[in-house]
Amino acid sequence: MQGVPAAIVSSALGGLALGATRFVIGATDPVTLGAFRYCVGFGCLLPITLLVGGRWPQRGDWPGVALLGLLFFGIFPVIYNLSIAYTTAARAALALSTLPLLTMVVAAVLRIEPLTFRKSAGVLVAFAGVGLALATGLSGAPPAAWRGDLIMVAGAFCMALYNVWSRPFIARSSPLTSLTAGMGVGAACLALIAGLADGFAAASSSGASH
Repeated sequence: MQGVPAAIVSSALGGLALGATRFVIGATDPVTLGAFRYCVGFGCLLPITLLVGGRWPQRGDWPGVALLGLLFFGIFPVIYNLSIAYTTAARAALALSTLPLLTMVVAAVLRIEPLTFRKSAGVLVAFAGVGLALATGLSGAPPAAWRGDLIMVAGAFCMALYNVWSRPFIARSSPLTSLTAGMGVGAACLALIAGLADGFAAASSSGASH
């Protein structure tokens, strides 16, 4: 039952992150914003992880942990930030709410967890509800909001893959060490790309101008 409160807190923080991202996305680009977010996150997590301790990923698991880190902390934040540039925070949150449904579908397709009739019915009803909610607010949305909605669903699909594929690696190490290792890989890749593209300099110039 501990996972339920954690999921609720995670959803609340995710909502705050959507609003904050919508506020700052105009001053930078999706890659640089992701680099700022996860470089700071990694800098905060690493000392805590080293202090708490725990099993780090085994040598044979590092390639998988690195690839999953690149997926979730490298590719996903770019998709996430790009989506916010096209749509509203509320619509993006609705599109991102497809994550549990996509996770169930991905787990079933990969034959990790069966998709029962009850789960299938729930998936269809939930997808219909999200689609109806997005369509209802279409008149008051930005002109290209549908693009942002679809981009966010693609981001949710990346998260669903991470949720399913990361479980065995987390089981063989620990949630905190696996998270820190993956975030380090994703943050380093984003920082490298942002640095090569002068994203940090552009963001600093934009911030100074405001």
